[in-house]
Amino acid sequence: MEILKTIKYIVIGACMVFNAFMANAQTKFNRNIPNDAHQKMGQFINNGIDAFSFAPNGGWLLVDKKGNFADKNIPNECRQKLKNYIAKGHKIRHVAFPPKGGNSWVIVTDKNTFSRNIPDECHKKIQEFQRKGKKVRLVAFPTKAKTGNSWVVLNTDGTFFARNIDDECYQILRNLRESDMPGKKAARKITHISFAPNGGFVVLADDYHFARNIDDACFSKMNSFRKNKNEIKTVVFDSDGKGWSIISNKKSGSRPIDRIRKFEGNVAGTSIWKRMRELNVPGVSIGVVINGKLAWSTAYGHLRNADRTHAVHPESMFQAASISKVMAAVGIHKLVDQNKFTRTENLLTSGKLKWNIPIHNNYKTRAWAKNFEHLTINNILKHRSGIEGRASMPDGKGGYLGPDSNGNYSGGGYGGYEKLSEVPSLKQLMEAITITYSPLIKPNNRKSWYSGKAFTVLQKLTKDVTNTDYSTWMKTNVLNPMGMQKSRFTTHPEKFYQKKDLTFGYYTDTRRIVRNRYPEYAAAGLYTNAKELANLIIMLNQSGTINSKKVLTVNSANSIRNGNGTITSNSGGKKEYSHGGTNEGYRTFLVGLPVVSDSNSGISSAGIVVLTNGNTNSGQSTPLRGELVDAIKDAYGW
Repeated sequence: MEILKTIKYIVIGACMVFNAFMANAQTKFNRNIPNDAHQKMGQFINNGIDAFSFAPNGGWLLVDKKGNFADKNIPNECRQKLKNYIAKGHKIRHVAFPPKGGNSWVIVTDKNTFSRNIPDECHKKIQEFQRKGKKVRLVAFPTKAKTGNSWVVLNTDGTFFARNIDDECYQILRNLRESDMPGKKAARKITHISFAPNGGFVVLADDYHFARNIDDACFSKMNSFRKNKNEIKTVVFDSDGKGWSIISNKKSGSRPIDRIRKFEGNVAGTSIWKRMRELNVPGVSIGVVINGKLAWSTAYGHLRNADRTHAVHPESMFQAASISKVMAAVGIHKLVDQNKFTRTENLLTSGKLKWNIPIHNNYKTRAWAKNFEHLTINNILKHRSGIEGRASMPDGKGGYLGPDSNGNYSGGGYGGYEKLSEVPSLKQLMEAITITYSPLIKPNNRKSWYSGKAFTVLQKLTKDVTNTDYSTWMKTNVLNPMGMQKSRFTTHPEKFYQKKDLTFGYYTDTRRIVRNRYPEYAAAGLYTNAKELANLIIMLNQSGTINSKKVLTVNSANSIRNGNGTITSNSGGKKEYSHGGTNEGYRTFLVGLPVVSDSNSGISSAGIVVLTNGNTNSGQSTPLRGELVDAIKDAYGW
């Protein structure tokens, strides 16, 4: 008997704990919603709330998990349809009312979806999803939209289709659909989308939430729900923007590893969005390569500072800046593979370069200037060719300019041109190039002398041996074979890209918007996006091959990986190749890890691409691009 009593008390205690847990899980918070809606929700909350929504005329609708529902000022036909569905045993998932009002609504149940007077394209998309076996979770209509054909359809598996919604909302939805490993499903499913009357929005994905331009108190309360492990089912805003409601039916469960969210939340100790605000960087686009595939690509912020019209996406076009040099190295190595020249021949005497590069007047009488043999492709790619560059700038006295007060050397880069009419020809660019040093004398006691002008020599060499414009030859022979169809070298991006696809650079300290033009294609003139630039890493990691197409020989691909066009290093015993880019208003970075030893996750090779459109006017790098790379490495343990 004592044992039975003990079991009885254990069961009673467990039930009490469970009931207390459920009471705490099924919770809500309302602010400035109609009193009758608030009261009904208090009556229904213990049953669990299936649907709660506001109509544009101030009406509202509430349905609990037992099929009880209450409403006020909703269309009679909608009310009758709800009754019919509930009577037939349907579970009501969602009811939405487009902002135009009247007899316009959509009901989503676990078995069917029925709509009246919604946009025709939205109705057809719902039908299309249902024909494909998808189950609709909700349909949401922005309350502040420029067109009546503005909506999003979300399915129970987290897939969605959106039309004419806030572009950053679309950006976040896309980010949440990405998985941190190739072939793996996203760690979280998108479960809810709602729009505020002022143009703000909320996106929920299991235990995750993202909001923009909503009431501060609402956002704070959402964070409290999450802190208490209450998984938010829905966030609803009334039609006048003063009221809102947050509802939770359960506690958050354990989730699988989500290294994308881990990265987003830990950039220099804070979130990527907060760090971008701190550094005044308008937009970021990222691509991560794993095992020879683009594992994921995400984007953050906007194409242009202080303009929320167009968000950045993985397809958005950025200036690659000096990452152009890596692509130029691919082009040069391809010509080496075609036996157009060798990497070690003297370009001053071989006859392949149709240009005589002079020794700078200040150094013509130096012993090293006689029979100069250092102008080779290998030396250009390693910034040791003798062409004027960083820390090898003449000081006018026969020596070289030293560092400034910050320890930085002048020279090596290009500033670009604001107007298309200002852009010089390749001939004019070549006329400004001279040899200023011998690598044997080591100006400023350095090992290399970074030189954009040396890469302009490669641009001229390519044109000379192919008899083709550099941009055209690179597009046909390098970019397109690598699957980089949108990428190109150009000084006129407006000719090739739509406004919604093209970023503007931004000076973060002087707040000046800029998009300079770079005829120095090989050094700085590539336009690309994160998804396509990732193909460069894939090709190099796979020793010259991508999508079963051979772009380079193994020897040439390894030459680039080992420093002929990139920077190599050993970090934690892992060999990496990398290159950064600095154009006016842009900062970029790529890093490749051709060998990763991670048997637990099955990762054997990897790479990271970061494109940003913000930098300081002083020429110093904002730290964001490096912080993003570090955060991704930390998330994976690379």
